[in-house]
Amino acid sequence: MSLSEFELISKISRLFKKLPDIDVGIGDDTAVVTLGSEKLLLTCDALVENSHFLLSWKSLVDDLFFYLGRKLVSVSVSDIASMGGAPLFSLITLGVNSSFSEPDLDKLYNGIRSALSDYGLSLVGGDTVRSENLFFDLFLTGKAKSGFMLRNSARPGELVFVTGTFGDAKAGLEQLLNGEITDSYLVNRFLNPTARLREGQRALSLGVKCGTDVSDGLVFNLYTISEASGVRIDVDLSLIPISENLINYCGKERALSFALFGGEDYELIITAPEDKEGELRKIGFKQIGKVSEGSGVYGNGKLLPKKGYDHLKGDDS
Repeated sequence: MSLSEFELISKISRLFKKLPDIDVGIGDDTAVVTLGSEKLLLTCDALVENSHFLLSWKSLVDDLFFYLGRKLVSVSVSDIASMGGAPLFSLITLGVNSSFSEPDLDKLYNGIRSALSDYGLSLVGGDTVRSENLFFDLFLTGKAKSGFMLRNSARPGELVFVTGTFGDAKAGLEQLLNGEITDSYLVNRFLNPTARLREGQRALSLGVKCGTDVSDGLVFNLYTISEASGVRIDVDLSLIPISENLINYCGKERALSFALFGGEDYELIITAPEDKEGELRKIGFKQIGKVSEGSGVYGNGKLLPKKGYDHLKGDDS
């Protein structure tokens, strides 16, 4: 298929009518629907063999399926976190074949159970099918307790904040693809990301209106905010949080490129008024830029290319 992931999403969204009880439909981190007096969050994510992981990685990571089980949960919870919501219930579909052993299945479900416990949610059902390639799909519901954050709510004059560090996951993936692990911290950041659930909920409680998570790359996901909100975003490249592990792994210049355009970090981006900076820093956010009138995403005054990890094509785009 020649379409990128977001081109396909755009095409699909044009085919389906948004009904009155759908508050947020196709195109944001989660859907939001009204059910009685409640606002429910709905999202799903999949991990697919030869797209998101390779079986050959088992020779490098003995507990590969344990970590894939944890990641399957965390990437969906990250969508809920980006809205400021609370996860509730999950359903899982497994696509397996004869090569998938019972010990691997046990490791997968131990990882799933471990992550469910960490985030305080329950598995309530699912499905199992035969598939040539292994795949694991998780559907997750959540609750919007006091509103929700959206990509289209950034306003000129606000500052841009992020959690964590960027580029680590890309370096972890690179090591796995190269067949040699030289920094296990970076590999863990790729295989075992942490959804920023507490930070998202706290940001929402402070009145933050705009948020998204970083699955496709920092710059690419800044563009999703810029385009949805109709604003310009300027980033100070010296403020991009980069771990010492990443710098030691590939040097400062390459580390910055990984941080800007690498995917799968699952950190949060929010925009908020300047007077919220002190409170946001206390809960783990760092300021990296500002929002103004206009369009595009700029680094140190230069327009940055809209590229990142494309989950459909499986490469940088």
